[in-house]
Amino acid sequence: MITKRVWHLREKWSNYKCEAYAERNESGMERVGKIGSFLNKVGVFLVERLRLDTPGKGKLKLQQELIALSAGSKSAVKNYYVRKMASVLAILGAGFVLTVVCALAYSQSSEPGEMASVLRPGYGEGDRKTALSVQVEDEDDVRELEVTIQERKYTDEEKQEFLNLAFEELDELLLGDNESLDCVQTSLTFPETLQDGAVTVSWSTTPYGVIGGDGSILSADEEGGTLVEIQATLDCDGLEMIYSVCANVFPPDMTDDEQLLAAIREEVTRADEDSSYNEELILPTTAAGKRLTWLEESDNPLLSVLALTLGLALGVYLQMDNQVHKKAEERKNQLLLDYPDLMWKMTMLLGAGMSIRGVFMRIAEEYARSQEGIQTSGKKRRAKRTRYVYEEVTYTCFEMQSGIGEAEAYERFGRRCQLPEYIRIGSILSQNLRKGAKGLTALLEAEAESSLNDRKNHARKIGEQAGTRLLLPMILMLGIVLAILMVPAFLSF
Repeated sequence: MITKRVWHLREKWSNYKCEAYAERNESGMERVGKIGSFLNKVGVFLVERLRLDTPGKGKLKLQQELIALSAGSKSAVKNYYVRKMASVLAILGAGFVLTVVCALAYSQSSEPGEMASVLRPGYGEGDRKTALSVQVEDEDDVRELEVTIQERKYTDEEKQEFLNLAFEELDELLLGDNESLDCVQTSLTFPETLQDGAVTVSWSTTPYGVIGGDGSILSADEEGGTLVEIQATLDCDGLEMIYSVCANVFPPDMTDDEQLLAAIREEVTRADEDSSYNEELILPTTAAGKRLTWLEESDNPLLSVLALTLGLALGVYLQMDNQVHKKAEERKNQLLLDYPDLMWKMTMLLGAGMSIRGVFMRIAEEYARSQEGIQTSGKKRRAKRTRYVYEEVTYTCFEMQSGIGEAEAYERFGRRCQLPEYIRIGSILSQNLRKGAKGLTALLEAEAESSLNDRKNHARKIGEQAGTRLLLPMILMLGIVLAILMVPAFLSF
């Protein structure tokens, strides 16, 4: 009757074995519809082509855990890598679709809109360089130029020593690539800050329009040059000093386009100076006698989407391995906790006069009967009721029914469990069949009593590990309590 029952269960086992183990042990991707079938086929192709399921360095432990979690199924390794590749391909495909959608949306909304101001940095944030797009009247092309927007200014005390050092530093920087101020043909250096930002500098030139606010040459007399007075106002925390020099400026070799961009930059700089105390910079509307229209470009999300997709795919690829290791550790703990129960069942059944083979068949039948009522239930409930040691016992029964010797089946049972206790009991059962050793029942009873102490020690160890994990939350709660007690005390002073 027991043999007939186990053979009946074996037929069910062959139908749901791979699927059940995959769902219980690795939580792989479920094949749904044509897309899932296609991804699975591509995964099989990649695994076979890249030979991912072959034993290799760094993969031996993972593959052993997969085989153990699937009760010795050799196809578990290949199935795992197929599911992994299918999951990664699904993420990459979804990311590609999202990237295309973002590209289409960006192409439709990438037309820049007009703007009249730029939000300036707040006090203490430092100056900010901003790339702007400008369209000049009577021109179709949009010009790109980079301008520097100052932070909002506030008045504080100054230190004289910074100003003295700033004077010396300015003497070295002002000339730029020019040999002297008597003949200036290239842009001068008009630094906005000196002494590592401790001193801010504002520039003015007389006559206006010869040298721009950034030191570039806008216009000059070709014969004899143009004498320009350059005045810099150095401000250090509210204390101001004037730096004044004269320069003879000659016109540089500039194209019309360069002169126009220089004029636009000069207008932006002057507008920045005029509205330096405002939260926003009001952009100029004219430059060099032409009307300007400023355009604002929208951000392109393509790079962010691609980076997120690749990062998510890599994370899933690595997380699947971590899940296998975690499941293997849970299986090990469960086998240790179930060992005393198995020993007592075997002891009682042997004491009742059953053979070792009959004991295995009876235990497998009881476990199968308990599983029958939940095979159609939800996955979470079925995974919760799974007991790995009884899965191994059932698999051992199938091996004996398929023709494997009884003694060899018991030894393979111990090796699949991969724990010293099970390896020892497998050897004891095998030797009992081969050599006919007496006192097997008493030996199993002693083993069951000893395993109860081991189970208590193991349970105590698991409890200590749980307490260690709670240590960090307890420290955080202690910090919160201390803050609740101390903050009102400090505020009361």
